[in-house]
Amino acid sequence: MNKKLQLITTHNYSLINYLKVFQKKLQLLDTTIQPQSNQPNGQLTFITTQIQIYSLYDSSNLFYLTEDKDTINILLNSDSNTNGCTQWFHFQVQALKPTVTIKFKILNNRRSQQLLTNFKPYTSKSACFDLHYYKTNIHHPYYANDDSYIAKYQQLMPFYTLEFKFTFQDDEIITFAYAQPYPLSRALTLTHYKTIGYTQLNNPIIQIKRGKAKQYVVILARQHPSETSGSFVVEQLINIINSTKYRYIIYPMVNPDGVFLGNSRCNLHGVDLNRKWINPQLSSEPEVYYIKQSLEKYKQKIIMMVDLHGHSTKQHYFIYGCANNQNNNNEIKNLIAKFQNHSLFHLNYCSLETQANRKSTARQTFWYQYKVQFSITIEISLFGSQNGRFSNSDYKEIAYQIYNSIEKCNEPIGDQAALPMIKSLSDEQNESDSECEQDFVHDIVKKKDTYQETKKFLFKQKTIQAETSSIQQDQQLKQLLLPQIKTIKSMTKSEHKSSTKMEFENQMKVKQDSFQKNFNIINYFPQRNTQPKRMSSIKKELNLNKYPQIKIEQLKKYQIL
Repeated sequence: MNKKLQLITTHNYSLINYLKVFQKKLQLLDTTIQPQSNQPNGQLTFITTQIQIYSLYDSSNLFYLTEDKDTINILLNSDSNTNGCTQWFHFQVQALKPTVTIKFKILNNRRSQQLLTNFKPYTSKSACFDLHYYKTNIHHPYYANDDSYIAKYQQLMPFYTLEFKFTFQDDEIITFAYAQPYPLSRALTLTHYKTIGYTQLNNPIIQIKRGKAKQYVVILARQHPSETSGSFVVEQLINIINSTKYRYIIYPMVNPDGVFLGNSRCNLHGVDLNRKWINPQLSSEPEVYYIKQSLEKYKQKIIMMVDLHGHSTKQHYFIYGCANNQNNNNEIKNLIAKFQNHSLFHLNYCSLETQANRKSTARQTFWYQYKVQFSITIEISLFGSQNGRFSNSDYKEIAYQIYNSIEKCNEPIGDQAALPMIKSLSDEQNESDSECEQDFVHDIVKKKDTYQETKKFLFKQKTIQAETSSIQQDQQLKQLLLPQIKTIKSMTKSEHKSSTKMEFENQMKVKQDSFQKNFNIINYFPQRNTQPKRMSSIKKELNLNKYPQIKIEQLKKYQIL
């Protein structure tokens, strides 16, 4: 596993770009980087006179940092093999002195809309304060760069700075994260799971079944690594499901590689799994490939699919569904109506829109490819409700509400007038990823893959050299043989016959060493478009199109030379 991890940042272009953009701010003398790797346990990454910082563990994200008095400047890793998706951060800090106040600045955030200013980053103890989130002033001399490419990169790729302070009261290790972490190691402690396949990093893709019935409900969670709220809800669902009405097939960690690496959205290959459900490839998205393969025999019996996600710009939790006519519309509304009295649910954020650019999501793929009647995405805010971040009891309450609503999904529709009104949301409002997705789908600055370009160039050069060498060999062969052939051609038939046997064999011995398999006598008679008539009688035996070996005895017999 570790050997594969060494290659994670080989083609991660944004890392070197980040260092160059913030070179002056970080007071760097050079911008060389070493390949990063993630370890199961924390590793001491940085130490000052006041604190020490740990990263390189399951689901952590911390790329580079420097100290400036009482301020720690931080750069985040972008998602593996992407051009700059940075949102999730996760690291640990231990104070070396009592009552130390440190300011942290995360410089290369890529999302403009955040709820962090109201709800603050996750901390395992106490809370941070004096929090600000603002667009980085790249025109400031701190960030100015003479490199023309990096200057263009700065102008077209906006960065945002998250700034906050924290007071360490003792030497206890404090965890800082974008949201409450739920690492891969925790998912693997769940009981009675089945491994349906393995990722590129050899992490298991796990499946859990609950309940006994002939109709199936599929539940997905954690397609996007930073959306940890889905994992907390699915863990509660696994604990409470005990159905005799439906058979539940649960995938609690769809993207184990991305979670382990501390990615925000993608898997190891830089692929957004929630855009690959129509035709997943084993080489680039094995997670989706194995899940669809495991569901193949149940696809006619699936009546509901629930895809659990986290939302970073809205509070509470809400539903996105699919509908194409009034009857289906009412059935989905009837399902959503079972949630609307729950205090943590927000009806006005719900939508039943099906969009062309979301066609390959899990929600729309199950709906039109598997003909699943109820195919929904449940978005659970990463920042909770007006009362603050969701607690474990809140997650448990949400899980009970989801479970009870699923169990009642086929209840008959009552008064249609009582069904909730659900507005159509715009593209900007719909789904949780419209902005983050642009980081790797719509690249503003496109840098060529130097490795691939070099590889292509070398291959082309090698091909040219081989062709040149082949031409040179042909020329040498012609220079060697054509004079002799011309001399022999100019001889009369009587002269040919008068040649002694020994002379003939001596001549052919020289020629035989040079002709080899690629010899074709037709090439040496440019004035003729067809083979010599005297060759017709041995055409089948020589098979000239396959470049045969010269048979001396036959040439002697037919006196061609």
